[in-house]
Amino acid sequence: MEPKPKPNWKFWKKKKSSKPSTSALPTPAPTLVVAATSATAIAASAAPVETNSTISPVILDNQTTQHTLVSTEANSTSNPPERHAPPSHPHVSKTEAWLSRATLFLTFTKSVAEGVGLTPLKAACEGVVTLLEAVQTVQDNRSAWNELVLAIKAHLNTFKRQLGQVGISDILEEVESSLRDPIEEYFNDVTDLLANILAESGITEADIKTNKLTISILVQRIGTTKLEAGVINDYRLRLQTAQSKIMQSLLLYIASSVGNSKDDAVLAKLQFTKPSNISRPRECVKGTRTDILSECKEWSVNEDTPNILWIKGHPGGGKSAIASSLVNELGIKKKRLGSSFFFQRQNATTMTTPALWRTVAYDLARHPTIRKTLATRMKKEEIDLETPNIDVLFQQLIQDSLTKVEDIPIEQSPIVVIDALDECGGLEGQRAKDRKDLIRTLDSWSQLPRNFKLIVTSREESDITRLFSRTQPHTIELSTGEKTDAQSKEDIQSFLRIEFQTIAERYPESLSADWPGSKIIEDLAVKAGGLFIWASTAIKLVEAGEPEEQLKQALSGKGTGDMNGLYVQVINTSFPSPSVQVVQNLLSVVGTVIVAKEPLRLSAVAQLLSIAKSAAEHICTGLQSVMESREELRFRHQSFVDFLLDPGSDASNFSISLGKAHEALASRCLKIMRDELRFNIGNIESSYTLNDEIPGLESRLEKCISPHLLYASRFWTTHLEEVSPSPEVLEDVRYFLRNQFLFWLEVISLHQLVNGGVVILLVLLKWLKRRGLEDLIALASDMPKFITHFNTLIPQSVPHIYLSALPFVSEESWIAKEYGHRYPNTVKIEQGGDRKWSGSLNILSGHSEGVLSVAWSTDGRRVLSGSYDNTVRMWDAETGQQHVSSLEGHDSRVRAMAFSPDGRWVVSGSSDKTLRIWDVETGQQYGSSLEDHHGQVQSVAFSPDGRRIVSGSFDKTVRIWDVETGQQHGPSL
Repeated sequence: MEPKPKPNWKFWKKKKSSKPSTSALPTPAPTLVVAATSATAIAASAAPVETNSTISPVILDNQTTQHTLVSTEANSTSNPPERHAPPSHPHVSKTEAWLSRATLFLTFTKSVAEGVGLTPLKAACEGVVTLLEAVQTVQDNRSAWNELVLAIKAHLNTFKRQLGQVGISDILEEVESSLRDPIEEYFNDVTDLLANILAESGITEADIKTNKLTISILVQRIGTTKLEAGVINDYRLRLQTAQSKIMQSLLLYIASSVGNSKDDAVLAKLQFTKPSNISRPRECVKGTRTDILSECKEWSVNEDTPNILWIKGHPGGGKSAIASSLVNELGIKKKRLGSSFFFQRQNATTMTTPALWRTVAYDLARHPTIRKTLATRMKKEEIDLETPNIDVLFQQLIQDSLTKVEDIPIEQSPIVVIDALDECGGLEGQRAKDRKDLIRTLDSWSQLPRNFKLIVTSREESDITRLFSRTQPHTIELSTGEKTDAQSKEDIQSFLRIEFQTIAERYPESLSADWPGSKIIEDLAVKAGGLFIWASTAIKLVEAGEPEEQLKQALSGKGTGDMNGLYVQVINTSFPSPSVQVVQNLLSVVGTVIVAKEPLRLSAVAQLLSIAKSAAEHICTGLQSVMESREELRFRHQSFVDFLLDPGSDASNFSISLGKAHEALASRCLKIMRDELRFNIGNIESSYTLNDEIPGLESRLEKCISPHLLYASRFWTTHLEEVSPSPEVLEDVRYFLRNQFLFWLEVISLHQLVNGGVVILLVLLKWLKRRGLEDLIALASDMPKFITHFNTLIPQSVPHIYLSALPFVSEESWIAKEYGHRYPNTVKIEQGGDRKWSGSLNILSGHSEGVLSVAWSTDGRRVLSGSYDNTVRMWDAETGQQHVSSLEGHDSRVRAMAFSPDGRWVVSGSSDKTLRIWDVETGQQYGSSLEDHHGQVQSVAFSPDGRRIVSGSFDKTVRIWDVETGQQHGPSL
């Protein structure tokens, strides 16, 4: 076919009608020049595109709001080009002019995309340019043409909608108009194009829907070249494919743009510093678990399914491997917005519920709308990252953020993976507050829209079962034992086959490539009983020694899925006929790893236990099939810990007593502090230098304060509270209180742990009181007071603990009596000074205006305060820390408050004439406000059974309220 002649345009110009003519204005310097290498030539005709043609630079002028495309010849000099309207052309129809105009804008936008790296728009434009060029040649195949035009319209609508949903508008608000304006023009002009094609064809949208198009109309308006229906349909399919890729491309662009965002510094506060020993679990072996992974992927794009997927199963069933594989299979953080978090029991002090939701929020902030929402609120300090109220944290970080993107398509909607829910809270399990907090927030997630997906893996424990019986998630149960299905056995065989091949490669002279043969692999798969951890542990056992002999040990176990039997084989094989000392070392090392409050390296464990490093290494080497020891020591699977803690297991000689393990660590922590704490432990040369001004402080602390001393200083009372006092432990506690308190404060000060130091001492005080150790209680009681009294000084300067705090302590305090005379060369108060501690046990600060009312909880653990700032605050009476975030809801000052007798509820009365009931644990308002008073509420109280509230008001009435219903009980008094 002969191409239509191309008009000899040198430039093209579009003026916005809202702007006055700028022909008289001097030409300003261009604000952005982008070199374009498009394969589409600018033409006014409908001729095919020459793939070797080039587009000249695009010059964008913000001041004149004109967009000029200049040919190479016209722009060859430094003088600004003339600006003319395009000449008319007798052979160019209005339809063709619109097509050229649309092609120009698509190419223009594409050029900008190439210049600034906005690859998603480039990809989208390429697909639409190709389509529009094909539209120009259509004259036949009416049905295919109808579908094609409808597809264009649907594509443009979807494209525009998706750009808004993914948050591209939030990016465009922050970039130059030189990028924003062309993109806006893209939508306007292509929409105009579709309307003009219809108008020039003499048809309406109704004609398309009723199939009234005729070939003659198309011939008149759209050209002479015939296209096969298959070709047209092919373009339509290509369009649909391009459309599906738009979101993925945009998400990739958005992900890369986050790194350059000015909000990075603010959002960095969300980041959870993951311990160095934590890594994602191993993924499923390729080709295994395909049925489960497929079911999960189908669920992830189905809006009709519940928004939570629960993968449950027995220990060792492969839940973590599936969770790890899903991160990759679902393209989380690559193709799809989302996050993942893997709980570990041994890291329970750091892998917490707040850490989970902060991690999720940070990952979701890859979406521009969420990023902007979070950053703005954090700058305004509307989000309290340190709040102990996990429900408020979840609402602020997750719930409020996700509601900003509710309309995001299901294929790109956020998806979060949480592995090992049952390991949250550590050894405390269901009793742990952290675990209870997590359960509540998962309940809240179930109430989010169904396109916000959450995958949870866990054992089937009672509190988790209760949660999911309420929320009714989509559930996948991993079959094990007698219920093991054929697919699970096949998957385990595949895993074993690959692992045995690796072992055989290390013994090329003695083991064949297919060792140990399909029959043995099948037998081992049967013994595994669906438990991948059994198969994995068996492999580690074989790797730990001579393969043939170790394999016999693995095969000698009894029953199906007998993890206990396999663990017995591991211990017996690694420690045949152990001496009493080896057994003692094994119990000590393993017990320490189980109860330690943070992961420890082998050297730190040896120092804590006061055993030779070689002895500790011997134990770890023997347990290499169940324990990792390259960095921090940790067990490969929690089922081994369960086995060791079971006194009825087959290896009762090696069973661990948690009480004895805590006692051993408490004793060793006290002895380490006794041996290593000393005056000026940081070798600080001058009292004029504050802690954070000391040169090379971090490296100095590494030399002066060993990891095991730091561990002992932080966690000694945590282990102590779990044991009864032995004479030896009591002596060490007494020695600490009378000789080492100030040295210990140095460590706490240098490592910025002063606030935690108060909690450590309060735990000690409770332990002493519980055991009636009166001779130590008085001295221990003074120590938290000392830290609280000088809480602005101690964190800043170690020398001034001795120079500025100790001299000014009340002379009748036990600290003055025990420590004052030991530092005679410091300041002495000759007259005046405090004879006793200040009557203030704690200063509770946080309100922005004056405090009007206060109240105690019935158990004395909590304090309430109501303020002119319209808030109620709840405080821990011992530590002075705020218990939950501010209770906000009143519109005026809070005049009265009270705790319920059981401590579960708080009622507050305000000048806004209302009462509000609050949940003590979560800080959330319970029910609606009680609003029948006509004057400010001046006083409130609970009935002795906690079922009624009485209030007094300036409206001269007393009213009684039902707590459960919030209704007034009887007439006003």
